[in-house]
Amino acid sequence: MTEVPVPPGIDEHDLKSLANAVLQQEAAPGVWEITVALVADDRLQALHRDFMGIDTPTDIMTFPGAESGEELQSGEIVISVDHAMTRAGSWGLSPADEIRFLVIHGLLHLLGWRDETEHDRARMLTRQQVLLDEWRGRNTT
Repeated sequence: MTEVPVPPGIDEHDLKSLANAVLQQEAAPGVWEITVALVADDRLQALHRDFMGIDTPTDIMTFPGAESGEELQSGEIVISVDHAMTRAGSWGLSPADEIRFLVIHGLLHLLGWRDETEHDRARMLTRQQVLLDEWRGRNTT
């Protein structure tokens, strides 16, 4: 689902390819159904307020679906394109790669990764970069 214009290089095929690669690399059990919603800052801020009680903008929210252990695993990843476009340069990524990086972040959360502590956050960010680099290495033209 897209509510806002997205950077060149991001399309449904691109995100499916990325999600499949991450799920495979992480040995995700079962069958997965993931929805990625690309939205404006104000939409994600409203979700952040409604679900977390925090009325500030954020870059991504992840909503798990089916309980773990079931055959079908599902979840929704909601990304602020505005936030990604603004932050891309500061991380040294293209806007498209920043969105990919956030998709990977959401997938890792759905797979049980946590980033509440500095140690866990650093570990997760490192894994995100490795997964993005591996995917890009297989998908360069």
